[in-house]
Amino acid sequence: MEPWRQLAKRILEENDRRRMLDHLVDEAVEMSGAERGMLLLKDSRTHKLQIESARNLDRESLKGREARLSFHVAQQTVDGEATLLLDDAAGHQGFGGLNSVYELGLRSVLCVPIWSIGTVVGAIYVDSRFIPEAFGEKEARKLEGLADFTALFLGKDRLKTEVESLEVAVSRLTRKLEKIQQQLDEFQRITHRGARTGDAPDPKANRFPPIIGESEPMVKMYNIIQKVLDNDITVLIQGESGTGKELVAKAIHEYGCRMDKPFVAINCSSIPATLIESELFGHTKGAYTGASRDKKGLFEVAHTGTLFLDEVGDMPLEMQGKLLRTLQYGEIQPLGSSETRRVDVRLLAASNKPLDDLVKKGHFREDLFYRLNIVAISIPPLRKRREDIPLLVDKFVLDNREQGISEVEGVTPPALLKLSQYPWPGNVRELEASLKSACLFAEHKLLDASDFEVLQRSREGSADAGDHLFWEGKTLAAIERDVILAALESNDGNKKRTAEQLNIDRRTLYNKLKLYGKM
Repeated sequence: MEPWRQLAKRILEENDRRRMLDHLVDEAVEMSGAERGMLLLKDSRTHKLQIESARNLDRESLKGREARLSFHVAQQTVDGEATLLLDDAAGHQGFGGLNSVYELGLRSVLCVPIWSIGTVVGAIYVDSRFIPEAFGEKEARKLEGLADFTALFLGKDRLKTEVESLEVAVSRLTRKLEKIQQQLDEFQRITHRGARTGDAPDPKANRFPPIIGESEPMVKMYNIIQKVLDNDITVLIQGESGTGKELVAKAIHEYGCRMDKPFVAINCSSIPATLIESELFGHTKGAYTGASRDKKGLFEVAHTGTLFLDEVGDMPLEMQGKLLRTLQYGEIQPLGSSETRRVDVRLLAASNKPLDDLVKKGHFREDLFYRLNIVAISIPPLRKRREDIPLLVDKFVLDNREQGISEVEGVTPPALLKLSQYPWPGNVRELEASLKSACLFAEHKLLDASDFEVLQRSREGSADAGDHLFWEGKTLAAIERDVILAALESNDGNKKRTAEQLNIDRRTLYNKLKLYGKM
């Protein structure tokens, strides 16, 4: 195969820029019979010539002083856009006085421009320090041909770089599109009114108004409520503050067999320990200072109906024993009286603290716990049933309009997505309060994300490098732990989605969670 065809084949096949440029310089040295050769290209920013490859006749790379050349010769070739051939550089009138020519002892120099898309982008330079008239027109024409091949490779390399940059850009855009698609999917999921995938909404899903929710956790809760409606079994309702424990208790009463009887509720945490016995069991006149008359307790008030003890975990231990006796025998003894009275009451209890934990700590009687926990209903926190948030938003917006608070008709889709992604530590109560505040100060018919103070606080308190208060006093390891666990919580414990959100591999996530004791 002819040398030029071999070179063309090499240019087409070679993808290593450094290796190909070295090869082109080796070809220049061999073609011209030079002692040394160099390839120089303009810097894209400074436009100054930079040595890309320097080689000797032994096909070795030159470094340091060995790679010195007359930049003046190369620059004149580029600026003049023409081949420069010096038979005897040291004796040449225009170049003999140059320090570089003198110090290097140059005799013969040949430098040809490299043209690309109508402009000179660099030069191929060869020299000989010992032989005058080492190069002639023949060598000049060969190097000019080699310069054209060099331009072809540089064009190919530039296209390769541009393609790689485009691939990176496409990959980045693809990830953005995937993220947008995930947000769209999430928006469609949380705004989907049916709890079943691919099926019509369950007509029994939201069967206990004013409880709002059609998500799977809520449907499971409704099924438990349905099973306890028509009997007097004791029910323990557990859930975080703001989840609606009293609404569940009222649903059990209002849809159950005692629906036409009294429903009485008391929050055990709001009654002083010295008064709670009197509140529950009543007292006689003179039972204590200030007891000017007989008073019925809430058990008697709720006779034939339902008594709801909210935050029963805060009840004093002494009072727990008396409550247990009432549950066992159906009798109460008013404070200051020696007589007992029969009561017919269905008892429902609730707690925002796990009662089994309180039992282990000695803060709650184990026998009372088992008596209350015959059937347990756990109300899911709002962050575990995000698909119910659009329903709740619609309900609260309508309530505010009917109450004359505002004329707001709804929220924008982006705001609804933000509301559905927010963790709502205060649960439904916090969402309701946020909607009421936003509606009160709204200036438009539709609420946007900027109308919700809670979303603004969330954004300001996010993991921002500029927010020193968020990270103040925390080590890097503690910050990393907070971020990982928060991401895991926001993804409902789904480790695959968490790893994708954090842009780490799943093995790294598993190792971190194991370190935190979460595996």
